[in-house]
Amino acid sequence: MSLRKFLWLAALGALLQGLAGGARAQVDYSVYGVADFSYGRFEPSGLLPANRFNSNSMTASFVGVNLSDGLDGGWKPGLTLETFVRFQDFKTGRNDRDPLLSRNAFVFLNSRFGNVQLGRLQTLLFNVTTRFNAFGNSVAFSPAVRHLFAAGNLEGVQGDFYWDRALGYQSPKLFENTTLSLMHAQGSSDERGSYNGGTVVFAQGVGAISFSAQHVSVFNGIDTPIAETAWQLGGSYNFGIAQVFGQLSATADGGLGVHSRIATGGVKWAIGPGYVLAQVAATRASGAAVDRRQTTASAGYLYSYDSQTDFYLVGMNDRVSGQTNGVSVAAGVRLQF
Repeated sequence: MSLRKFLWLAALGALLQGLAGGARAQVDYSVYGVADFSYGRFEPSGLLPANRFNSNSMTASFVGVNLSDGLDGGWKPGLTLETFVRFQDFKTGRNDRDPLLSRNAFVFLNSRFGNVQLGRLQTLLFNVTTRFNAFGNSVAFSPAVRHLFAAGNLEGVQGDFYWDRALGYQSPKLFENTTLSLMHAQGSSDERGSYNGGTVVFAQGVGAISFSAQHVSVFNGIDTPIAETAWQLGGSYNFGIAQVFGQLSATADGGLGVHSRIATGGVKWAIGPGYVLAQVAATRASGAAVDRRQTTASAGYLYSYDSQTDFYLVGMNDRVSGQTNGVSVAAGVRLQF
């Protein structure tokens, strides 16, 4: 959260890397992450524009450490620790409310029976949303991600797209091309409840489809109870020169009495030395006292300098009914290590 903690994480990673040299025969070890840094104008619909540096325009910056040990019979226990990083103010986490290990923090056990994880986990619905859209996990510029996870609970899903006290399971390949994932969580101490999700992904050759659903139930005795169900159908197809994406999502919140429908489509087109990215999303949220419409369109160009470094220029137009139009644009660099 502070510069001191950020430097402490870096020092810990360096120490672990040094220790791993003497134990490489027993333990596999890796340090990895993404450094995404940009400057631009950021203006969501209804808000004033802000010219600033940003650390998550294309991918949220983070650093992670993974430890695992291969045992007899194909069993592999391990540990994954990851935290988001904000370079513009030298803090960890997406915001000041995030925990130190804000991205993922879990133990796991891999085997021929599947993968089991326990700890703080990224939700299955967020995973497939980022997989089946042209801008990946860009919270800043992906219309699909923004509408479902960053537009408020009247339109998108309740709660965070990371669940605490979570138990997750991913099956091995079923029928050679289908994967099943399940997750249950109790949530953080101040939002304790029942969080449940499941995803099925069918991928064969150049095409893939997915179905994901989750249900969140939280009641602390004070605030309005949360009882929300969300589902999503997604798909992608790679034509070679271009890959297309599509999603249809829906939420039904019994506590707030609101339901929403979100449709989004996009394309990733190989042009020149890089890719043209385009994505659009349209949402209608309605209820007893709610009638909200939002349309967001983003486009950009991603130039791959090498296998680890990308340069990009991206823009977004954001419109919400009854609010001022928002226009955002940013230029930046993304380094994967």
